[in-house]
Amino acid sequence: MRIPFSQLRFSRDDEQTWGIQVERKINRNQEETVFSFTPRTERGGVSRYGHLEGIRGIRPGRRVEILPYVGGRAEYRQLEPTAPGGTGNPFRSGSDYFGNAGVDVKFRITSNVTLDATASPDFGQVEVDPAELNLTAFETQFDEKRPFFVEGSEIFRFGEGGPVGSTGRGPQLLYSRRVGRAPQGQVPGSALFSDVPGASTILGAAKLTGKVGGGWSVGLLNAVTAREEARWMEQGGGLDSGEVEPLTNYLIGRVRRDFQGGRTRFGFIATAVNRELEDELLAQRLRSAAYSAGVEFRHEWANRTWRFSTSFSPSLVQGSEEAVSRTQRFSSRYFQRPDAGHLVFDPQATSLSGYYAMVDLNKQAGRYQAKVALAGTSPGYEVNDLGFQTAADRIILDTNFTFEETRPGRLFRRWDVRGGPDAVWNYAGQRVFGEFNAFGSYQLLNYWGGGMRLAVNPRTFNDRLTRGGPISRDPAGWSGSMSLNSDNRKKATMRGSMSWGFDEGGSWRRNVEVNVNVRPSDNWEMRVGPSLSRNYSAAQYVSTVGDTLATATFGARYLFAGLEQTTLGVETRLNVTFSPTLSFELYAQPFLASGDYGRIKELAAPREFRFLTYGEDIGEVEARERGVSVDPDGDGPAAPFSVRDLDFNVRSLIGNAVLRWEWRPGSTLFLVWQQSRSDRISSGGFADDGRQVGDFRPWRDTRDLLSMRGDNIFLVKMNYWLNP
Repeated sequence: MRIPFSQLRFSRDDEQTWGIQVERKINRNQEETVFSFTPRTERGGVSRYGHLEGIRGIRPGRRVEILPYVGGRAEYRQLEPTAPGGTGNPFRSGSDYFGNAGVDVKFRITSNVTLDATASPDFGQVEVDPAELNLTAFETQFDEKRPFFVEGSEIFRFGEGGPVGSTGRGPQLLYSRRVGRAPQGQVPGSALFSDVPGASTILGAAKLTGKVGGGWSVGLLNAVTAREEARWMEQGGGLDSGEVEPLTNYLIGRVRRDFQGGRTRFGFIATAVNRELEDELLAQRLRSAAYSAGVEFRHEWANRTWRFSTSFSPSLVQGSEEAVSRTQRFSSRYFQRPDAGHLVFDPQATSLSGYYAMVDLNKQAGRYQAKVALAGTSPGYEVNDLGFQTAADRIILDTNFTFEETRPGRLFRRWDVRGGPDAVWNYAGQRVFGEFNAFGSYQLLNYWGGGMRLAVNPRTFNDRLTRGGPISRDPAGWSGSMSLNSDNRKKATMRGSMSWGFDEGGSWRRNVEVNVNVRPSDNWEMRVGPSLSRNYSAAQYVSTVGDTLATATFGARYLFAGLEQTTLGVETRLNVTFSPTLSFELYAQPFLASGDYGRIKELAAPREFRFLTYGEDIGEVEARERGVSVDPDGDGPAAPFSVRDLDFNVRSLIGNAVLRWEWRPGSTLFLVWQQSRSDRISSGGFADDGRQVGDFRPWRDTRDLLSMRGDNIFLVKMNYWLNP
């Protein structure tokens, strides 16, 4: 293995000493050999690595690397049906072609500080995100896969320690997927056809990272995304356009210092997002500015056996009254809750501020380990403009106690048990989550292994179930999981897991996953991972209907229904390395889902998990299939309202294939094929072929999925490495 000096950071000294760590895994023996060695029961890390001495007479490579690229994209899409009157899509022909170009630059300012910059980057070769069905009020977080943002991202990580697992993680101040996100504006619902960009264009980005001596590490990232416009056709055939994403600047700065060989660390971080909101509709949706900061401290002692860490982060967002009101109503906080005396909804506010604070004490080495973490997120804390956060108004207690045996015995090669109580309160002191969990894992002498987890959840309050309405209850529940994995020394390995859960309210869930990994030779690898889940929610949120007669629930009816949901997905990957310069990667995921809603019902009273089911007053069939209700309590002449049929079937297949050829050192040619095909049936309770919507028929849906005509995108990208 040869690594060019141009790719390493080191000084110009005549004689140097480098830190070094070498790891070797010999699968046939299930052996891991390392230099320098740290026992499993002790704390490892960079400070315990070895040293490579006697390096003399070498010089760093050239300081500048330039990587320009050119690319072309062909899109073959299945367009919407022709509108009434024979009008076709005026924006796409079904066979559309695009070209682009850009450049990446790497400049080594010093031996330990590097500036990376990109203009008009293209990430078409990056693997697509998996399909998912999200019926919650919270956003799904996807992994960052774009090389520019992945490389060197560790310097921007903030807040070591704190709550993890079922209590939820602390907020993430940098979620780089925000840069280049899908436009957040909307086109009119009455538009016949529309042309909305799939992602915001990144005009340019620059990143400065490295070490500047004295234990200091620095990171600075700035990115600018373009103003995006969408076009659409009105009902009368007229064309119109509007802004759907403003010109935006993202900035994050990071400073960190290590003391005492890394045993003590102090750090600071700051972020800023600024938008040029010239469009009035966008100004009502988006915040004009968002700022956050953070300070952290970590100290290890007793040969790194013990660790104390703490962090504090304030936030501030600013915008129009409409945008800040919208922020107050987000699912992470719901300031509008009618019975939340500790929250104040201010429709005239133009700013919102808050904080996150955390302390964590951790015994992280030895056979006996323990952790106690306490964190608080104030109701007004908001970092989603550049970070990722799903919860505010939370006080979290997270504990974990562990015993680990690493010495082989008569039956086990190693085993451990861990567990502890966890709890979450809101700032009114109401407990909204509680759990006692126990987990154990093991590895047998034949290298098979597995684990098991059991958890008990007591009755708690739920201030999110009604999505801005009064607080309700969560029934007590129980859950568990089991996993089993085979000897990973073999060419074919398997890991399977199953999980389950149920509660007193009638909800239940079951999930089975299997992952098979086959490596017939060193340069071929195939992974297949099917998963099947079935869930029943006794109270799936449907809608909120205002009604002055509903005095028990503060002048509104909060509608729910039982939902039986089934999902089946199969993630498949094939990686082939034909030579050191030629490789092929394939990813595909067929995905099937169904949802069968029961009768509509409404919350009977706050602070309870009790509902009034519709159907008695107007007939069970009509109430079940059409969701129509007129004054279910019979107390007076309530205004009639209707709820559309919610049953659905979802079928999708997404995937991409990437052929990568390094046609000269540092210069690469990518050939990419992306395909997607999907549909969702939810109209009128019956599909076009007469079958009931909401039932799960995998063979039928698979046949229909394979017979669909999909969208195909072909991409060619070539870059050329210059090292002047």
